[in-house]
Amino acid sequence: MAYNEDSSASGHDEPWIPWFCGLKGHEMFCEVERSYIEDGFNLYGLRTCVSNFSDCLDLILDRIGPDDSDDSHLTQSACTLYGLIHARYIITAHGLDAMYNKYASKEFGTCPLVQCAGQPVLPVGLKDEMGADTVKIFCPKCQCVYHPPPVRRSSHHGGAGAAGVDGAAFGTTFPHLFLMTFSNLVPDPLPQDSAYIPRVFGFRVHMSARQRATGGSNPSSGSSSSATRQQQLQQQQQQQQQLNNGNTADNNRRSSSTAGRIAKIEPSTGDAPQDAAASSNSKGGRKGASSLKEDDSSSKKSKSGKRKDEGGNGTSIKKSNGDSSNSGKRRRKD
Repeated sequence: MAYNEDSSASGHDEPWIPWFCGLKGHEMFCEVERSYIEDGFNLYGLRTCVSNFSDCLDLILDRIGPDDSDDSHLTQSACTLYGLIHARYIITAHGLDAMYNKYASKEFGTCPLVQCAGQPVLPVGLKDEMGADTVKIFCPKCQCVYHPPPVRRSSHHGGAGAAGVDGAAFGTTFPHLFLMTFSNLVPDPLPQDSAYIPRVFGFRVHMSARQRATGGSNPSSGSSSSATRQQQLQQQQQQQQQLNNGNTADNNRRSSSTAGRIAKIEPSTGDAPQDAAASSNSKGGRKGASSLKEDDSSSKKSKSGKRKDEGGNGTSIKKSNGDSSNSGKRRRKD
């Protein structure tokens, strides 16, 4: 916590909490209600985080005077305990309201990005453990996290910095829960074409212009340029492979399409001789059947002719027999 011996509690007549929030660099803190600190349920689990927990709590609640707390170690522990209590308080309903007033007056500062045009920011911690990292500022417009500026407006001091404030005093939850609670404060996101584009005489700077020669005096620059060249070669190889894969895929599609066409044509050409043979066989069968019918009719005719011939012969025999008998009779009469 941002506390040093120059800002010790000795010699001040105001309560401890307003004194702590009025220190240089503590403009982001809000005053925690005394009733919240006196409730033991709200302080559950904090006894093991701070040494001399009872003495620190008495110092925060003004149960002991500033003359009794000349020990700098006790004051430092009290500042750490207040930071942990503050992280729990600002996510309650009363704490969110207290931070709303500070956000509306831009006491947390504004976004350093030019495209955000002075968007108010919110304090955020990247870790929930004390001593892990300092406090950062979160911009709800560009959704980015920045270091707080060294100079900050304050009603108590002309300028202050929050570089020494622990991020655990605000936690990782506060800014996002704050924007969910007060949804009317959520700004519109940055447009896609708002990014800054480097230009030289009105022309956009190409990526190749940022590469350095490998033969320079700085070996790191040569290694970086060689690495960029290797990356470019790898990208070119990947693009060439993609083109080759696309060509092979096109060739495979064409070959498959031609094979399909050939497969469609071959059955029809193969069936033609079979159909011709079948038709010829059918025609031959019809001719054979007709020839058989003709042979049967001819045989019938021949049989009928034979019968007629036989019948004719019979009559002729009979007639000849009759003529012979008549001639015999005539001879006898003679």
